[in-house]
Amino acid sequence: MRILVLSDSHRRLLNININEYDYIIHCGDYGNEYKFLNNNNLLYVKGNCDIYGPKERKININNKTILITHGDLYNVKYNLTNLTYKGLSENANIVFYGHTHIQHYFYSDNILYINPGSYQNNDYVIINDNDIFFYNNDKLINRISYSWR
Repeated sequence: MRILVLSDSHRRLLNININEYDYIIHCGDYGNEYKFLNNNNLLYVKGNCDIYGPKERKININNKTILITHGDLYNVKYNLTNLTYKGLSENANIVFYGHTHIQHYFYSDNILYINPGSYQNNDYVIINDNDIFFYNNDKLINRISYSWR
């Protein structure tokens, strides 16, 4: 399994072969790029700069409950407390969020929170069955182990 996680692309066209991924998750502020939204394996939410899409999405991949949100509803630019409460209330295993344009991950109450950063700034995350890789300008910045099985 391969998952591409993006956020805050702000109309920047994808420079990635999206057919290499089982899922593409976009955490909002895609910039109303309609061609991008028509991809069948894309799961996206609406950011504060977008017109279309749900504000949040709760999905299940490989028996993991995933919450996708942009983060603006939870004031993630100021602190992550509201987001952690939301993750707990949704019984999530993983929460993907954006809005800050800064790559970040943390654990709280056994929930993994991931911000892929801003694709506009060449940040993205790739997930496989055993690892999560953080990239900037196509260079590996960080790697964490995480089992999706």
